[in-house]
Amino acid sequence: MKNSVRRFNLSAKYVHGYTTPEQHRLVKQAKYWRERLILRDLNLTGGERLLEIGCGVGAVLGEIGKAFPDSNLAGIDIEPRQIEYARQYLTQMGLNNIELHVGDAIQLPWPDASFDHVYGMWILEHVCDPKAILREAYRVLKIGGLITLNEVDYKSFLIWPESPDFQYLQDSVYEMFSLYGGNPHVARVLGPLLLAAGFSEVKNTPLAMHYCYALEREELQKFIAWSSAPMELAIPEIVQVLGKDRSRLEAGLEFFRSIAKEPEGVATMVIYRGAAKRL
Repeated sequence: MKNSVRRFNLSAKYVHGYTTPEQHRLVKQAKYWRERLILRDLNLTGGERLLEIGCGVGAVLGEIGKAFPDSNLAGIDIEPRQIEYARQYLTQMGLNNIELHVGDAIQLPWPDASFDHVYGMWILEHVCDPKAILREAYRVLKIGGLITLNEVDYKSFLIWPESPDFQYLQDSVYEMFSLYGGNPHVARVLGPLLLAAGFSEVKNTPLAMHYCYALEREELQKFIAWSSAPMELAIPEIVQVLGKDRSRLEAGLEFFRSIAKEPEGVATMVIYRGAAKRL
């Protein structure tokens, strides 16, 4: 598996960190979103080249590689530990020909018009300059090439019953995003950002995830398990960096998880899927 090193400055800091539990979580997350989101409307013909920006541990590339074994995949991430994990993980999956680079998405190590598709998942929420990243994505796309972006609007994350402690936890997570140079609400503006980067045929489609205990108990439980995992891993750093009340944060997390067993429990979140073409 190919690998090279280029390091620039994509974002001040990745909110979720690079611990081993977080890396394992990213693998589980990709499996959860495989059919729900990752492969949704994604069509690659044999030989097409796809680049994932902010590829992390290679979890999303792994799901795409399994679905489209004849495609040529590449990934880039700013953190060497993520790329090292990705190399091992993808090799274990039998995906040995994926090109991986350590580097910043604002200065991609590929020439113009190198790819048929650029893909991003939960990437722009973590970066300081999404416009610069999208301009680079535009540069490396071939004429007629496509870009797909998936981002959460964290303000759309709602539950019932409500809880002041859970709101405290949510607000703390938003504060961490902003402190580290990201934007937890960037999903809303994927359309304008893509247009500003020069793309055409721009769409930004809201995909509502809405689960209630009474009607979709199993899906609600899976959703809460997925979304609560990064919250739990973030609590120690929120306490250390922001000085927040650990007991309230943990109470908020506990309440959120209790929704999965609450007869009137509901959880809602909106994911935006941005798509565009280089003409």
